[in-house]
Amino acid sequence: MRLPRNNLIGILSFLVYFGVQTTLAQESQLGEGFFSPKTNELETLYLYDVPNSRAGSQEQPTDSITFIKRHATHVDGIGYAPEGFAPFAEKLDYGVFILKVKRLGRDYHEIVINEDTGETAYVSQWQGDFMTWSEFFLNCHSVEFIDINQKVFDHPMIKSAGRIVDPANFRPRYIMGDWMEVEILASDYSTVKGKGWIRWKKDGKLLINYNLFF
Repeated sequence: MRLPRNNLIGILSFLVYFGVQTTLAQESQLGEGFFSPKTNELETLYLYDVPNSRAGSQEQPTDSITFIKRHATHVDGIGYAPEGFAPFAEKLDYGVFILKVKRLGRDYHEIVINEDTGETAYVSQWQGDFMTWSEFFLNCHSVEFIDINQKVFDHPMIKSAGRIVDPANFRPRYIMGDWMEVEILASDYSTVKGKGWIRWKKDGKLLINYNLFF
């Protein structure tokens, strides 16, 4: 199930109001994208261990995550989660709860429930919405190179036109495969100095850091 773009903007719109940078280590596996549980109501998110292992049987959850209303009329916190729970991003008071998807399935997705250890569990795809990495990046404030010697290209098929820019701050505009068309930003992250293409991943690894907040 693809998360509509207006919902994606709603999930990540709060990010542009805060001056905090979030990055992902270069060694981390990308997975298939992200799972955003439905938290508009106090609905329990059930976790499963190897679903579909017994044909024709009713799956039984092995654990769960519950949500609470602490200071608002909407869900703004986690009531219960498994020990060691460490999602990709969680700020429910702003409507943000994102889990990385390791494997995308027809009925169940395998999600990462601990970003530090790589521990996973399964969730029903009907209990949330799927978001690709491309959709995620297009809703980030800006991105930066991990390697300052990485180049910007006039076109992804013309490698000889590559150049190093400083500072290497970019605003994503379009994504095509491993490549991202960007606006080249000045040090204030606002002034646009030009446009170009950058490679954002290679061999399943990120080549860029991303700024969720500004």
